[in-house]
This record gives sequence, C-alpha cells and structure tokens, in this order.
Amino acid sequence: MSTYYGTKGQKVQGIASDPSVSQEGQVWYNTTTNALKVLKSFTDSWSTGGNLGTGRKGLGGAGTQTAGLAIGGGLPITGATEEYDGSAWAVGGTMGTARYFMAGCGTQTAGLGFGGYTAPAIYRNSTEEYDGSAWTAGGNLATARFALAGCGTQTVGLAFGGFTGSNSNATEEYNGSTWTAGGNLGTARYQIAGCGTQTAGLAFGGSSYDTLTEEYNGSTWTAGGSLNTGRNALAGAGTQTAGLAFGGRSPATAATEKYDGTSWTTVGNMGTARYNLGGAGTQTAGLGFGGAGTLTATEEFNAGPYLAVGTVTQS
Repeated sequence: MSTYYGTKGQKVQGIASDPSVSQEGQVWYNTTTNALKVLKSFTDSWSTGGNLGTGRKGLGGAGTQTAGLAIGGGLPITGATEEYDGSAWAVGGTMGTARYFMAGCGTQTAGLGFGGYTAPAIYRNSTEEYDGSAWTAGGNLATARFALAGCGTQTVGLAFGGFTGSNSNATEEYNGSTWTAGGNLGTARYQIAGCGTQTAGLAFGGSSYDTLTEEYNGSTWTAGGSLNTGRNALAGAGTQTAGLAFGGRSPATAATEKYDGTSWTTVGNMGTARYNLGGAGTQTAGLGFGGAGTLTATEEFNAGPYLAVGTVTQS
C-alpha cells in the first residue's frame, strides 16, 4: 500500500460493498469479501448468470439477455418454461405439449415454440404462442421435425432444417397463424442453429460438425462464410449481419464466433463447454443456458471493450 500511496498520492478506500464506478483503473478494497477490486476494461467475454430452475438439454430459446425465455427440453421431456430477468430465472407457463429438440423465437412476452420430439419417436409439427404467462396453440408446421432452428418473431417467424427420419432442408414461414413453404436450404441438416429475421435469416453448423453458413433473403438461401469450428447442436443469437454462434459438439465445445455478414471471427470461449443448449439475445449481449447433461448453468456474453469490476489476485 505504501508504494501505491506514493505513486498515486491517495489511499485505497475500504468499503463494505462495491460502489458505483465510472473510471477505468479505480481501485478499492471490499471489506465484506476481503478482496481488492478494480474497474477494468474487458474484451468479448462470457460471465456467469443465474442457474435455470430445471436443468435440461434440447430446449428452445427466445428473447434477450435481460428478458430471456427457456422453452421445453429434456430429459425427462418437459414443457417447462422459465423467464430470465438478467440475473435470475422464474417459472413461467407450461407448454401444452412437452417436447425437446425444438426451436423457439420471438420475445419473452410474445414467444413462439415449434417442432420437437416426444417419446416414443414422435416428431412434432405443433406450434405454440406465448403471451408472457400462458401458451396457446398456433398453426402446425407442414413438416413435422425435431432438431430444427428458428428465428424471427411470433408473427413473422422462420423455421428451417431438422430431422424427419432423414436430414431436412425444408424452410417454412409463419404469419402469426399459419406456416407456408419458403425456399429450401442448400444443404439439408439437423442440430442446426440460426438467428435473424424471416427476410434476413442466418443458418449455421449442424449434422456432421458442419462449418456451413447460409443466408436467407425471404425467398432463397445463399452460401455465407464458413464457421471456424465445425459443430452441431450449437446455439445462436443476433442478426444476419451481426450473428453469434456458441457452444455445440465437435466434441463438446465452448467456442464462440461472431459473424459480420461475410465471415466468422473467433472470440472468447464460454466458461462451460456444452451442446444441445438454448440461446437468445444479440451479438453484443448474448445468453446461453442449459445443455446436455441436464445443465442448469447460464452464461451471459458481452462484447468488448466494456468496463466491469474485477478482483485483483496474486500472480
């Protein structure tokens, strides 16, 4: 401390809780946790969020980092829904049809869940709409399937890929009541991820640890830049020109990549390698949760540089 005092001309303040901080390099001692803290700049990175109440895999995701939605999953197969407020998950309304390996899109108060799998060997075409408290039936998919991906909103949704007994390239567009056929994916695949909108969708990964990326313009898919880490059973968030891919199996990976509309760039890994997880949010504020092994762990992605409190440790 004497060296710091002589250099900076002031003492390190001891306080019971971390203060509101605004200047990089600010230092204080937290007397409650007995830790020296500093406000520092972080690059793209994941941090720990609140655990799911029900650990599961193959679940759908929707919403944002501070208003997320976790839908269905297994095992056992469940229709459980949980809502995230940026720090903790709370129980929401239960789906009418319990399922896993389903897709989701929309928001926490206007969510959409579709497709999926229920035992024994039933591929689902059912769609449900969430209003922030309860699920109601929507129009059925034309192609029953599981391990598909989705994006968009409750009234302008997009479903693509999946497994029907074989890999599917089918794309369907939702208008708030019915699904209609869209342009087929260039490569049929399942355990795929996606993000974006109905007229600017992004599909990536899947099947045999694919690196493939495709971009949708509302009628046709075209090839995009390849992932750096080929994988399936991954999650996605963001838009067609600002996408985020994370987790997956190649085998189980924590790899995270950002898409700029042309190419993928590797950024900071998740804290826990996982696959068959749920995802939500944006490229700069992503949310990953659950995964194989019925994980409850939730992580939040924040794009750097950003300021946050760090703990000074002995090297």
